[in-house]
Amino acid sequence: MTTVRLAALFLAILPFVAVAKGPLDTRHERETVTMDYLMESCTVVGETAGGMVPHFDCESYLYGILDAHVAMRGALKTPSACFPADIAPWQVYEQLVELPRTEDWGKPAAPLIVEALKKRYPCT
Repeated sequence: MTTVRLAALFLAILPFVAVAKGPLDTRHERETVTMDYLMESCTVVGETAGGMVPHFDCESYLYGILDAHVAMRGALKTPSACFPADIAPWQVYEQLVELPRTEDWGKPAAPLIVEALKKRYPCT
């Protein structure tokens, strides 16, 4: 192929090349992850690309809550959850499935998750 043909081919396919998008490219507004949203999203893992929170990942969200709680645990004035260091997101989710659905499920999920962990893994 000549250089001209290669250039023409490149220009023809250029519009179809996928461009990776990240948080700085999309500039989505901040959304609140409620317990309702978390439980719905986590039952259909991998199908949230077009949901309220684009590309929401249940495991990453739960890891974030666990890591943040461990980092803050020493500074908290109230008793906190002392869950095992090797707890996995699926183990947390298993506990959440057992929670009764209440009107609180329309509120942010993180405090409700920490409360559930406190009940299951109280600090002694």
